[in-house]
Amino acid sequence: MRMLIYEAHHFNFISNYHTLNLNFPSHLHRCFELLILMDGEMEVIISQRSYHLSTGQFLLILPYEIHSFITKSHSRAKICIFPPDYVPTFHKMIENCSLENPIFNLSSEADTLISRKLFKDNSNLLEQKACLYLLLSELMEQTSLIKGEKQDPELLHKLLTFIQAHFTESISLKSIAGKLGYNYNYLSKYFNHNVNMSFVDFLNETRVNYACYLLIYSEQNISEIAFLCGYESIRSFNRNFVKIKLCTPKDYREKQPDSFMDLYPFHTY
Repeated sequence: MRMLIYEAHHFNFISNYHTLNLNFPSHLHRCFELLILMDGEMEVIISQRSYHLSTGQFLLILPYEIHSFITKSHSRAKICIFPPDYVPTFHKMIENCSLENPIFNLSSEADTLISRKLFKDNSNLLEQKACLYLLLSELMEQTSLIKGEKQDPELLHKLLTFIQAHFTESISLKSIAGKLGYNYNYLSKYFNHNVNMSFVDFLNETRVNYACYLLIYSEQNISEIAFLCGYESIRSFNRNFVKIKLCTPKDYREKQPDSFMDLYPFHTY
C-alpha cells in the first residue's frame, strides 16, 4: 500500500525550500508547487504520470494534484509553494484542468529575475507575485491545458483537514458526511476518485504515520500508542501497522528510521 500525505500547513503564504537528494512520498496540498532542478536528475510523479526532470528545468504542480519525488543518484533543487490566492487569474484559467506537460524552461531574462526575487528572504510581495505571473506566462507558451471533470477542491480540503483534526477519534466517512452536510454515497465516490484510495485506507495510513512518530519520540508503550492513534484494539493496530510498514511496531521502535520521512507527518521537505 502506498502512503499518501495531506499537507494542510501549506495554505496562505509562500514557502521556499532548498533540497538535496529529495525523496518524498505521495502527497497533496491546496497550493501550487514550483520546482527548479539546480543540479542532477529527478523523477516526479503527478497523478500517476511520471516525468523526468534534468538540470535547469522547471516544473509546476497544480493544487490538489497527488505527487511524489524520486532521486536515484543526485539532485539539488529549489521549491516554491504558493497559494492560489497569489495568482487568481491563472487559478481561474486552470480550473478543472491539468497541464499537458508540467515541465518547462525559462528565458534567460525571466530566469535571472525569478532567481533573484522569488527565493529572496523578506522579498517584496508585489515583486513575488509579478515573478509568479511572468513564470506562468512562459509556462503556458510551452504547454496546453487538458480539460477534466468538474471538481470541488475546497470540499477535498474540508475532508482532509477534518480527518487530520479527528483521526485519533472514532470517526467514519458516514459520520463526516453528516457533519459536513453531504450525502454519504456521493462523498465516498468523491473521496475515492480524488484521493485514489478508500477513506479507510487513508485513515489507517494517517494513524500509522502518527504511531511511527510516537514510537520514536515518546516513552508510551505500544498499547498506549495504539489507543492514542485512534485504534480501539491492539490487534487492529498491529494488523494495520504491519500491512503499511511491513514490520511490527516493536521492530520499528528498535530500528533507527531510514530517513526523516519515516517520521512524517511532523516534518516537511
